[in-house]
Amino acid sequence: MKKRWGLIGVFTVLACGTLFTHSFVLAQQKEQTLVSVEKFSTIQTATSSITLPKLEEPEWLTKQKQAEAAQRAAAAAVAQTPGSSGVRTFTYSVTTRGAVTANFTEFQSQANQSLNDPRGWARMGVSFKQVPTGGNFILVLSEASQLPSFSSGCSAEYSCRAGQYVIINQDRWLYATPSWNNGGGSIRDYRHMVVNHETGHWLGHDHVSCGGAGQSAPVMQQQSMDLQGCTFNPWPLSNELTTTR
Repeated sequence: MKKRWGLIGVFTVLACGTLFTHSFVLAQQKEQTLVSVEKFSTIQTATSSITLPKLEEPEWLTKQKQAEAAQRAAAAAVAQTPGSSGVRTFTYSVTTRGAVTANFTEFQSQANQSLNDPRGWARMGVSFKQVPTGGNFILVLSEASQLPSFSSGCSAEYSCRAGQYVIINQDRWLYATPSWNNGGGSIRDYRHMVVNHETGHWLGHDHVSCGGAGQSAPVMQQQSMDLQGCTFNPWPLSNELTTTR
């Protein structure tokens, strides 16, 4: 009998010990959880007071976006004007002169996009259609050294218009100019600009100057040489939408 009670006592002690150990472990886990929650709360409080720096886009980019938005609005207004569907079409052919290493197919495609872009000369109710030969004017991608062969007034440094020829200097097509590049303009926008500028001469426009510091440059400004304080702009301004043709 004593032996039996002895065993019962042992089991009781072991059971109590197990329960105590389990309770102690749970208490520790609860305490650790409370500490973790307190730490997380402290981190939340600390980070909520941190003010992240405000990143502002460059002023030139803001002005460019504003100019593009204004041009798109003007194009939309022209498209909605009664009778504006009567579009006049100018035809042109495309050729090369000298050693041309630029992608000629790309030149033809991008030039046509520039000429018919709704932000460009198309806003005055005209379109430009490429034809195999002849046409109202001839668009030329020329080796730089060949520019003077079109006219004594053409320079190997820049693009040019001479008579029925609208000549794009291959060096400028590939690399733009320091003035343009330093102003933050892209190669694609330069290509838009130079095609629109030289075609603008054929349409009857002369060179003009920057209208004021910070304004969008007229497309007929010599942006290849000097932005004159204006921001670069590949498209004709509203007051340039005229032609003598």
